[in-house]
Amino acid sequence: MQTLRDIAPYLALAAALAVVVLGALAVWLWLGLRRVRHGQIVVMGPHGERDLVTHAEIIDAHVHGLSTAVEALGERLNAYKSDLDGAFTNRAVVRYDAFRESGGEQSASIALLDRHRSGVVISTIHSRDSARIYVKQLREGFPDRALSPEEIDVVELAMAGAAAKPAAAADRPAPPAAPDRP
Repeated sequence: MQTLRDIAPYLALAAALAVVVLGALAVWLWLGLRRVRHGQIVVMGPHGERDLVTHAEIIDAHVHGLSTAVEALGERLNAYKSDLDGAFTNRAVVRYDAFRESGGEQSASIALLDRHRSGVVISTIHSRDSARIYVKQLREGFPDRALSPEEIDVVELAMAGAAAKPAAAADRPAPPAAPDRP
């Protein structure tokens, strides 16, 4: 029994050391668990009663709902594009002298066309004593009546303007000064 009494203090010291090591391990594991719980709250929200599978199912339902909404928005966008195809987005004006005796380019042709070259061409012909207005309809580039050279020019200018970018205000030439009138 003497040997047991001789090693008892060493056994007590080893037990105390094991308690300290196991206590430090318990504190380290507890802090790690707090970090995991904090990360779980960040990922899953404050709903601690859900497990990861339930949370994944809820997120999947949300993603499916978002994809359905995106598809619906895509269909609406295509409908808007179709509507815009029929809008008069191409336009141009050409001024000219219709008669030799008149000056100042008082006659003009205006084209209002959609993407499919459908729309109207309005021409005003001014002379010294009268003015006439002509309206011609285009359907996919084909007029209901023969177009004058100026009307053909305004249709081509309107459709070419659809492909060209508008010039910035600084790049545009200044308008000509108005003639002085007595």
